[in-house]
Amino acid sequence: MGNRSGPGILGGGRKMKVFRLIAVLILMFFCSSAVYADNAEDSIAAIVDDLFMKASSGEVQFRDLVEPAKKELIAMGEKAVPQMITKLKTEDARERHTVEDIFKGIGDPAVPYLIAALETDNLYQLRLASNCLGLIENKQATPPLLGLFLYHDHTVRSAAVTAIGRIKDTSAVQQVISMLSDDAETVRKSAAVALGRIADDRSIGALIDALDDPHFSVRYTAAESLVKIGEVSGEILEKKFDQLPPMARYYAIDVWAGLKYEDAFDRLKDLLNSPDNRARGFAITAIAKIKPEKTGELVRKYSKDEKDSFVLSSFEKARRIAAEKSK
Repeated sequence: MGNRSGPGILGGGRKMKVFRLIAVLILMFFCSSAVYADNAEDSIAAIVDDLFMKASSGEVQFRDLVEPAKKELIAMGEKAVPQMITKLKTEDARERHTVEDIFKGIGDPAVPYLIAALETDNLYQLRLASNCLGLIENKQATPPLLGLFLYHDHTVRSAAVTAIGRIKDTSAVQQVISMLSDDAETVRKSAAVALGRIADDRSIGALIDALDDPHFSVRYTAAESLVKIGEVSGEILEKKFDQLPPMARYYAIDVWAGLKYEDAFDRLKDLLNSPDNRARGFAITAIAKIKPEKTGELVRKYSKDEKDSFVLSSFEKARRIAAEKSK
């Protein structure tokens, strides 16, 4: 009986050794795989760092490597993104422009990473991640960017508003309109520009109100955006013109000129009799852009008794514009 049991016990021992060996080999495989993965990630990070250094360099020796390095990083696609995200904190202007170019080139695969990068208190990262999301123009970024509209730092709010404008997401029009009331002039200006890019008729009323903003840059960009939205802006301005404050009227005239809005011609001609010197000057300049063939006759008629230097210089400007357009 003892002889029969001996080989069984020994055989069981050999099996245990085999199992242990297999377990050790499996463990070694997984460990080596993990090490290989870590090494691969480190290798990609090193490649990205090297290419980025060349792509963002202003040094003479790298001058011919800048664009090829950018193209290589863009060609890497999503593989380059995790390491590129670490560049969002840069305070260097050249590096920031390079980061924007690369993320714009990579496009949609970078969006989830850039959205995650908005979870930070670093102002440089918040602004640059917002800029990159705007340049990619993916509407998935709209909700997280809207979340920055109430951020305490006005430069972050401005970057988020600008990004929404570049994305051209019409679902965000009302939120962007609300930023025309921001305390910071830069944010209001960004909102005016953004609404011009989105070009939604619902923003016309708010942009007309912005024509009387205390800051020149907001008034100017609001007028530009009304022109971008198109002829419907001219129609609404025509209806509201008499109720507008003087400053807004001057910009309304400029909008008509930018649109070449012919339906405003009679109104502009009447303004040549206005007691408001600036209104007369802006009106003749707008007429020259809208109906250049009528300009010469009107200048001759109204310049005879005109004494104001601004209006007289506007008559001369109108003559030049009309002559240029008639060539």
